Amino acid sequence: MVSVCMLTELERYRTIIPYKNPGGMGTNVPMVVKELEKIGCKVYMNKPKEKYDVLHVHSPLPDSFLWALRQRKARKPLVVHGRHLPELVKGGFKGGSLFYPFVREYSVRFYNLGTVVVGATPYVAKSLAKDGVRGPFRIIPNGINREVFVRNEELGMRFREKLGVSRSDKLVLSVGLRIPRKGVDTFINMSSRFKDREDVKFVWVGESEVLLRDALDGISRGNVVFTGHVPFEEIVGVYSAADVFVFPTRAESYGNVMLEAASCGCPLIIRDIPVYEEWVHDGSHCLKAKSDDDFSDKLRLVLDDPGLRCKLVDGARSLAADHDMKKTALMLKELYETLANGGQVG
Repeated sequence: MVSVCMLTELERYRTIIPYKNPGGMGTNVPMVVKELEKIGCKVYMNKPKEKYDVLHVHSPLPDSFLWALRQRKARKPLVVHGRHLPELVKGGFKGGSLFYPFVREYSVRFYNLGTVVVGATPYVAKSLAKDGVRGPFRIIPNGINREVFVRNEELGMRFREKLGVSRSDKLVLSVGLRIPRKGVDTFINMSSRFKDREDVKFVWVGESEVLLRDALDGISRGNVVFTGHVPFEEIVGVYSAADVFVFPTRAESYGNVMLEAASCGCPLIIRDIPVYEEWVHDGSHCLKAKSDDDFSDKLRLVLDDPGLRCKLVDGARSLAADHDMKKTALMLKELYETLANGGQVG
């Protein structure tokens, strides 16, 4: 049985920085661990002092860097996960553009420690390689647990009732940190273009965090209801309440919330950005938009065309099926076994 240590450090740093949202890494990795254990992997979660075959590091935090360095010097297998692209500090962290050069240099050093660098999308590999990361790279999607993210109409109605949204209203949803990079301004502008439609309600779930910029600083909230943070345990009800999921983010390495919404049967309207070029297809999995006007026009199409909406729901569920977490676990297990047996990746 191959054994692996999954290292995220999130709980340790929660005692230092009191964040509410653990991000995609905090919700995704524990579910991947359960799937790995089901198929015969021994997993040590955040226990780097144990004995294991492979160390899988998910975050470039200082302690993780030191454990990665130890693993590298001992010539033991090290998987470094490309979750954090240097470019993502822009439009998110306070002063992000100023310390981007440092983050970039630090990140390249960190990723170059890996025996292999895992990227959730081809874009991750291309972006890191452009920055100077040598690889080799292995593309393994983060995956979506389709047994967890199942549409539940009862939970959806409960969420609507909390917000005072009726069954007949159309709920347009976005989920994510309330930071500029996520496209909060686009979502607000969309809401302003629907003043003629009292039946259309815009809801943004998520808030800013310590050290992060708040996208609402200095701008109007428009006609958007900002709920703030919703616990992960309630997020299926959030997706189940939505008639359309809008993902206006300007930069991502994957976009877990988009796959979660897709698995819950939400038609998707997303920004046309490079990370989605090769695996999310416009017109079948979703509709892609380039500008605020484009987002608004495509939202009207989805709201007013039941046939298109049904097609996009089917396409979204197909996208989620392609990224089922069971497939992710099998790909990771194969990688761990290859490394543990002294095999080469490349």
